[in-house]
Amino acid sequence: MTRLTTTQKLWGTLAIIWVAMLLMVGWLAWENRQTIENERRDSLKYVIESVHAQIEALQAKVDAGELSREEAQERAVDNMASVRFGDGEYIFAFDNDLNIVSHPSRDTGTSMSDYQDASGLLLYAELLETAQAGGGHVGYYSTRLGGDEQVPKLSYVDHLPEWGWSLASGVYVDDINATFVSSLIRSAVILLIIGVPVTLLMGWVIRDVSRRLGGDPRYAASVVRHIANGDLTQTTQLSARDQQSLLFDIDRMRETLSDTIGSIHHSADNVNASVEQIVGVNEELSTRTEQQAASLAETASSMEQLTATVKQNAENADHASQLASKTTDSAQQGSKAMSSMINTMSTINESAAQMSTIIKTIDSIAFQTNILALNASVEAARAGEQGRGFAVVASEVRQLASRSASAAQEIKTLIDNSDNQVVQGSRQVRDTSDVISGIVDNIQQLDTLVKEISAATKEQSHGIEQVNEAVTQMDQMTQQNAGLVQESTGATQRLADLSFELRQQVAHFQIAGASAPSTQALPSSR
Repeated sequence: MTRLTTTQKLWGTLAIIWVAMLLMVGWLAWENRQTIENERRDSLKYVIESVHAQIEALQAKVDAGELSREEAQERAVDNMASVRFGDGEYIFAFDNDLNIVSHPSRDTGTSMSDYQDASGLLLYAELLETAQAGGGHVGYYSTRLGGDEQVPKLSYVDHLPEWGWSLASGVYVDDINATFVSSLIRSAVILLIIGVPVTLLMGWVIRDVSRRLGGDPRYAASVVRHIANGDLTQTTQLSARDQQSLLFDIDRMRETLSDTIGSIHHSADNVNASVEQIVGVNEELSTRTEQQAASLAETASSMEQLTATVKQNAENADHASQLASKTTDSAQQGSKAMSSMINTMSTINESAAQMSTIIKTIDSIAFQTNILALNASVEAARAGEQGRGFAVVASEVRQLASRSASAAQEIKTLIDNSDNQVVQGSRQVRDTSDVISGIVDNIQQLDTLVKEISAATKEQSHGIEQVNEAVTQMDQMTQQNAGLVQESTGATQRLADLSFELRQQVAHFQIAGASAPSTQALPSSR
């Protein structure tokens, strides 16, 4: 039974319904026949009991002396002869010797002890036995009035013990069978009138359902089961002209789903490859960003130190500029002093001819020279390193003054040499004046350069401060970028996990021409 297709089951069910309806029609017709037969049986019993009651009434009159038994029996025979019911049915009677007492077609007194029906039944003996047993129905074959053919008949017989009679009446049951057959035919015709259109409709429905399904529902369920299990490689068996059935649409769905899953599978592989590349790039970018952040942090620290150093250099350059200005002032004063000394030496040179007053002049010159040497020493001390030569000269002048003072007494002997020495001293003073003038020019140039260096150093300090701020901002931005790279790496890893899950889900489906999907997990971000 399980091997039958749904169409075969539907046709089989329709056949079973037909058999069931035919059986039901037959059973209803048989029930109708049984009902008619029971009604006939009951009517026979009712007629015999009625006649029996009339005879008992006559017997009561006999017992009362109103009638003799012979008169009562004659009236009873007349009453039985006059009773007709149904289709020519009648009542007959016979005695215990099986002789006819009353019969419409047999003479009174006719012996029926040897009478047999068509089946060989001793009819009257059977009727007498049944009557004496308390009455009942007896079935046999008998001829109709005026006929020769024996047909089935059913009689009810009852016994009258006072007179020794048995009363019987029967009905022919061939009309019951005819009624049964007629009812059966009528029901069959009605069944055909109703059943044939219903059968045709059911056949059309079955054919339409089969056409719309495109095959057996169990096969359709098998196809859908393969699709539900992810197997998209099973082709669906369809008829050549099938373009609208459920199986055709299921096969189209399978092909479309196969194409879609194939595209998703290919896209998932591409996404997976791209995600792996992004993960690698993010990891490398994260490493480089961390290195850049560390480098920027070191650069920021170096820039802070450089800024502090440049600030200190700017302060030192400003201080040097101030010192250079002071040195320039001192050099100018020294130049003025040298000019005065040149004038003095010129005076000494002019006074050399006036040797008559040399001692007084020498004393005066020695005194003044000593004062000038002292002033020159002071100025040389103020000039610092640049006035060291001038200090030497001042020292020599003091010595000369000392020697002039000490040698005032010997001036006469040295007067010739004094002139030469004065000339040479004048020359040296002029040379010293030239040197001091050069020193003044150099110091002025140095002062200008130191001021320019101080201004440039200030601008450089300001620029380095701005660079330091920019580096600090770059360091902050690099730190933020490093954080963003970490977040991007986390998001990329989540995307990689989702891509892996997508590939796992897509791997559930098997499509034609697809290789076995890789189930290797993506590398996790470090």
